[in-house]
Amino acid sequence: MTYKTIVLFVLMLVLGSALHAQELEARLGLGSFHLNRDYGYERPAVGWYVSMGLTYDYTPEWTMGTVFNRSFNVYFRESLADTPLLIGNFPTRGEVISDHFSFVLSRNIPFPFGLKGQIGLGMGLAIDENRYYQPLFFDEEQGAYRGVNLVEQYQVGLIFPGQIAVRKALGERWHLGLQAGVFLDQRFRMRSSFWGPELSYRF
Repeated sequence: MTYKTIVLFVLMLVLGSALHAQELEARLGLGSFHLNRDYGYERPAVGWYVSMGLTYDYTPEWTMGTVFNRSFNVYFRESLADTPLLIGNFPTRGEVISDHFSFVLSRNIPFPFGLKGQIGLGMGLAIDENRYYQPLFFDEEQGAYRGVNLVEQYQVGLIFPGQIAVRKALGERWHLGLQAGVFLDQRFRMRSSFWGPELSYRF
């Protein structure tokens, strides 16, 4: 667990204690994460994510809280596959690890058969760690690069998450369901999407 995750978890506990929420709920999700190939990632593969949230029912109809989502993805820069190297082939594989910190306001929607739905919008920050290779030291006599270098880029940006979920109560405190959502950037372009199962515990 990274220091950012620890800090977020502590902040969520402080938030819950300060508000004295009667319907405090902790959530844990895991599932499939998709990068938007039109956003700048060439041939992205399907990745995965893990999320943690702490929310409370502000009213019977409205829920608010904080959510942390960490995603892991790889992509392939095939346009650079023919980059000439003196030894070996150019590595086209890149990796993106993103941390999404969000505040989300959701509307509770009752469904038949004891199902509870939610649809929410929010705002937050995303911290992207992008790792990829670039060629180094072009040899004009050989007409090829002598090597490659691993580049690590970090980018922080504003995000607007949209989320939907459907849950079923398992007893008085546990809930199991499915969640899905998208992350938009500050220009409201879709960065990524996700979906997967979610387990929650109501205090």
